Amino acid sequence: MMNIPEYIKKIKLGAVCCGLLFTLLSNGYAGQPKGIMGVPGKPLMLYFRFDKELVDSGYMDNSRTLRHMEELFSDHQLCGRIDSISIFSFASPDGNLTYNERLACQRSMAVKGYLVWKYPHLDQYRIYPRPQGENWQELRCLIVNDECLPNREEVLHIIDCYKESQRCKTLLKKLNRGIPYRYIRDRLLPYLRNAAVCMVWIRRDSLPALPHAVFSNPYSMKTRMMSSINQTDECENNNLISYSQKIKEVSFRSCPLIAVKTNLLFDVALMPNVEIEVPIGKCWSVNGEYMFPWWLLKNNQCCLEILSGGLEGRYWLGSRDNRMDRDVLTGHFFGLYAGGGKYDLQWKENGYQGEFFIAAGVSYGYAHRIACNLHLEFNIGVGMLRTDYRHYHARDNYQTLLWQENGKYTWFGPTKVKISLVWLLNRKVKIGKGDKR
Repeated sequence: MMNIPEYIKKIKLGAVCCGLLFTLLSNGYAGQPKGIMGVPGKPLMLYFRFDKELVDSGYMDNSRTLRHMEELFSDHQLCGRIDSISIFSFASPDGNLTYNERLACQRSMAVKGYLVWKYPHLDQYRIYPRPQGENWQELRCLIVNDECLPNREEVLHIIDCYKESQRCKTLLKKLNRGIPYRYIRDRLLPYLRNAAVCMVWIRRDSLPALPHAVFSNPYSMKTRMMSSINQTDECENNNLISYSQKIKEVSFRSCPLIAVKTNLLFDVALMPNVEIEVPIGKCWSVNGEYMFPWWLLKNNQCCLEILSGGLEGRYWLGSRDNRMDRDVLTGHFFGLYAGGGKYDLQWKENGYQGEFFIAAGVSYGYAHRIACNLHLEFNIGVGMLRTDYRHYHARDNYQTLLWQENGKYTWFGPTKVKISLVWLLNRKVKIGKGDKR
């Protein structure tokens, strides 16, 4: 007969074994899906340039995100386990509210168009654009985490107290002569022009790990982005851009090739001219100009004949990061120029001819966008002009030129003034496999 202490000992041993077995079975069942289980994937963040809605692999850390999409969506078997893809897009709180809401909608459609074009095996009816408009909530989080922002407490007070978008923007621009707003515009707003591609999977699986560096923002946006998923609605049909049109737009990216210009001041003076500027990267460009008026007026009483050309190297001001948000060939610039040519200028009896003149110096200018592919440029140059000339009188009813003297002339001061109309000629670059810029 078994004694009581041994009996109790065996009962305890059995209880421990049952507990271990229950734990193993619980863990095993916890790892299995119960029917169809929605599992949110990590959001893939794409950033947009200022006032743009095209997917640009060369901007911020988009190339890394697009490479990860390539690894993820190229796997047909893995894509088959995607239940839905939501695209949450935002615009930075800068400018007109209505325009920003429309821009956020366009960005959602641009990302959807890119996914459908690049990965045709994805079910387009499971991809949902969800534009969110201006991202004030994320802006506040960035401000809280940025201790270098001037007047940070006052900025937070304005954002918290004034819920009306336009009023809030106006007060921020007026605060401390606009210094905090410029800081926000240059350093924080680029992180708010984005679209998060969020996936829900049919069942759990080991997914490729998303590199942390995909988030160029130094403050993690994942948690706040995922918390907003359940608070959004799909864009209304009347706000969406045509699907086929958007597929074509995101399949190609405009890349500035050259800019063709004319100096409006010379045009008014009936002096035909043309300039061609070629951008080199974001901060440099080379500008070439040619002027060719060749007129004889009023039965040879007046002569305006000039052939001249020149080259100018320009440096566009601003850091590389700031210029990434600007249109090409816009903003302030400094340049070095040199040129020359020949001329024949006559007003009634007196005239001057020069077989060669040269002008060189430094220039300063400013250009801004006035329409799609159209810029207006202001430019002034200061330097030296040097010429050898011959002075003559016209005789015999302006048919004979009588030479009077030869001379040299040197001038230090302004040598050119321009108000130029600029037309950008772009080339379409297909976003091919690998998405190289």
